[in-house]
Amino acid sequence: MYSSKYKVNKLLFLERTRHTYMDPGNLNSELHNLLIPEAGIYFRHDAECDILSQHIQLPAFSVWINDIFSKKDIVLRPFVPIPIHTLHFMFEDSLQAQFRQEPGYLLEERECNLFNLQPGLHKIPMANSKKVLSLHINIKPAAISGLVQQYPGLQFLAQKSNTTGPVNIHPYHINPVCESLIKQILTCNYTGIRAQHFLHRCCIDLLLNIAQQQSAATKPILFSTVMNGAAYHQLFQYIENYPHKQHTIPELAYIFNIPAEQLANGFLQLFAISVEDFSHMTKMMFIYNRIQSKAFPLSLIAKTIGYNDISRMVSDTESFYGSSFS
Repeated sequence: MYSSKYKVNKLLFLERTRHTYMDPGNLNSELHNLLIPEAGIYFRHDAECDILSQHIQLPAFSVWINDIFSKKDIVLRPFVPIPIHTLHFMFEDSLQAQFRQEPGYLLEERECNLFNLQPGLHKIPMANSKKVLSLHINIKPAAISGLVQQYPGLQFLAQKSNTTGPVNIHPYHINPVCESLIKQILTCNYTGIRAQHFLHRCCIDLLLNIAQQQSAATKPILFSTVMNGAAYHQLFQYIENYPHKQHTIPELAYIFNIPAEQLANGFLQLFAISVEDFSHMTKMMFIYNRIQSKAFPLSLIAKTIGYNDISRMVSDTESFYGSSFS
């Protein structure tokens, strides 16, 4: 239970069935740098709190980003009108959620949880002068079978429950891969079909990362992985910053002084993605952004990223994003 000082209730929509977005031009100018061009927005401003909600509707997902600042002790009343699975990422502070059938659940800063939410209201006390940023990827139950069929690694989404609460036993980590993908969502300047394909793929990669964390939840991290943690993070930044560089696992092991026989497993343990899949993801993102910018000829992009065949490069990128550049 929360203290009786929390008397002011504030409705927070985690999902809606009908939308009436506000005109971004009516927002204070200092909020404009937070806006995602593809998102519809809602803004609540009163004496108790400010709540900026941004919504992006994708074919398989409904993405919500909530910036919340409390000016008094309040009780957020998250509301969903329909059953959903929601993958919830928490930033900047922590809050204690309360569900009807479940005990309180801590929404810890820089952690992620998968919730099954039935229609209704919930309670989250929020103390005066707190600031939180949360991102939700909502999935309707009817869409899960199609996602699992296309991406078998997302089988963990198919867990069925008729009660509201977390599906995971332990929280997931917002590791550097998740952080990078979320940054891509929050800073995406694309609109229309270009945004739809790009953001959909970001959500897929976030879900696949969480799925890998789920599958490895009972496996302890090896001591050698911990000991080489700094080197693994340097390797991660190298691949992210130089997607055009081509290296084998033994070459990377030599460059970053990590035992070659340990590198693949250690990278997977720390970042919940293989070296090969992360390299491919960063390469595809590099190509997609360069093609969409229309500032570079395809021949130059292919040469830079290491493709000998332009049509193969375009085909791989179109397959990855489910889009067509023609």
